[in-house]
Amino acid sequence: MKKVATFLIFQLILFSTWVNASNFPSKPLTLLIGFDRGGTVFTQAETLAEVLTDILNQPVTIQLRSGLGGGIAAAMVAQSQSEGYIMLFTPSIPITNAPHTKPAFEVDDFRYVGAISEDQSALVTYSDAPFSNWTEFIDYARQQDEILYASQNLTDRHFINVIAEREGLNIRIIPVSGGAGMTPLVLGKDVHLAFSGGTHNRYVDSGQMKVLASVSVNRLSEHPHIPTLQELDYGIGTQSLRILAVPKNTPDDQFTILTNALKQAVEDPRLIQVIHDVIRHPVIFMGESELTQFIIDERSQYVDLLSKIENEN
Repeated sequence: MKKVATFLIFQLILFSTWVNASNFPSKPLTLLIGFDRGGTVFTQAETLAEVLTDILNQPVTIQLRSGLGGGIAAAMVAQSQSEGYIMLFTPSIPITNAPHTKPAFEVDDFRYVGAISEDQSALVTYSDAPFSNWTEFIDYARQQDEILYASQNLTDRHFINVIAEREGLNIRIIPVSGGAGMTPLVLGKDVHLAFSGGTHNRYVDSGQMKVLASVSVNRLSEHPHIPTLQELDYGIGTQSLRILAVPKNTPDDQFTILTNALKQAVEDPRLIQVIHDVIRHPVIFMGESELTQFIIDERSQYVDLLSKIENEN
């Protein structure tokens, strides 16, 4: 009789565990982003949250924790114990290109649900700036006492410093939070040059901005005639994907449900329309295995690049 009772208790524990797993999510979820309203990350996140709400049958609410080029939000998710109930939506740069000394988190502090689009990182200026291409900008910049530059993250700061060193420019860096912080400075002609992860596309269309160089390793899908920084012989460049990540303690069953939900979301016309037509990024889907390897590879390449820059200086 004692054995039967023990067996029944064991079965009840297993059943309870299965019910809890199969009920995920049983409460609202949080989508954390590290950039302010008005940029492409927030625009994309709004629709992603809406679509995931419909798929998961639970509210997915957005929380903003801007700062350190998305690093504050990434650190919060890395340190969270909320498992799959908190998700980080971010460009991959804050993770792959985090400071390599005393980092707030490591690459393996996350599980990577998937990537849904590719960033279109560029160096931009206002439409009637007194230079029309990169060569003209460098000629102009050499004649100025100081060039004001709007920076969104540590990566583009490293890059502009490499360029300034190579070209003999005096650059004053003005940190901003995402495209929402960059845009008014460029449109107001308060900076000569700015980094953009994709917000520029809508303003190029309206004739308010122009693109001078691609920061991405590839040419920009919307501006294929614009050279990359690698093609301009600076030996620098990066690749960034828009990704969904969760804390590393997220159980397999929750992770699988979120992965399947993201796969469905990328096929939803609402999200496709925002990615393709509004923020104008290439739509992709990259699953956990491939994305994790991408993150590891990009991190390694960035550390190598920093070492090379430090050695050259």
